[in-house]
Amino acid sequence: MNQKCAIVKSLLRGEVLSIMNGFHWFSCTNIPREIGRSVERPFGVTVSRINKDAISKYGQPCNYFEYRLNRTPMNAEGILKMEAYVSEIENKPYSPPVKRGPKTLNPKKDDKQEKLFG
Repeated sequence: MNQKCAIVKSLLRGEVLSIMNGFHWFSCTNIPREIGRSVERPFGVTVSRINKDAISKYGQPCNYFEYRLNRTPMNAEGILKMEAYVSEIENKPYSPPVKRGPKTLNPKKDDKQEKLFG
């Protein structure tokens, strides 16, 4: 798998990308450039950009962007192209991740005690 395929697959999974995790996950030092050059233009999709404000460890204000692929009707055709590209690179059909419902909490020990003494 190449870097472009890894970025595309990550966006298809619904992951939020930033400069930091782009460097750690894909060894890509400029994820904004790669989003535009390797994802948006070839596949005809629009990746949303959310501006985030933060404070550096030295107390200085800074900002960065988070990138996400929204599954909108406008991006539908491009998403199909992206899935076909991943299938071609991996030599197997692309299967999207399974969405599971919310997790259920196990009953607490306090609930059992409440039933005994309540």
